Amino acid sequence: MDPALCDVDFAKAVPCTGKAGSFSIHHARTVHGSAENTSNRPRRLLLYEVTAADAWPLIDGPGQGRSLDAFNERIIAGEPTITPRVEPVPVIMPLPPAPRQGSIYENQSSLKNRFFATSAAPAAATM
Repeated sequence: MDPALCDVDFAKAVPCTGKAGSFSIHHARTVHGSAENTSNRPRRLLLYEVTAADAWPLIDGPGQGRSLDAFNERIIAGEPTITPRVEPVPVIMPLPPAPRQGSIYENQSSLKNRFFATSAAPAAATM
């Protein structure tokens, strides 16, 4: 998202910090971000999707690569349904592809405006 083009009041942002190894859980539509990793160590990322049983994903969901049975097998609470809940939210479908399609980081690499400053060259990663 381009901070210059959105209507988010960044003055209301709340920092959420933690020690190394900490993690955060938040709603997918929560505006969130972190400063560039300037260390020589990789920043780990784990994306774990949790959704209501009646809130099917609009992309890569039943009928788009995953079956309804596969979706239902992942339910941890609630009952399977064939009636999805759809909320009116501002979304463009299909999603426009990123100029540099790839990982979440690659998709964001072509952004011209960023909330966090970036360095000229990222540090070389070491394991």
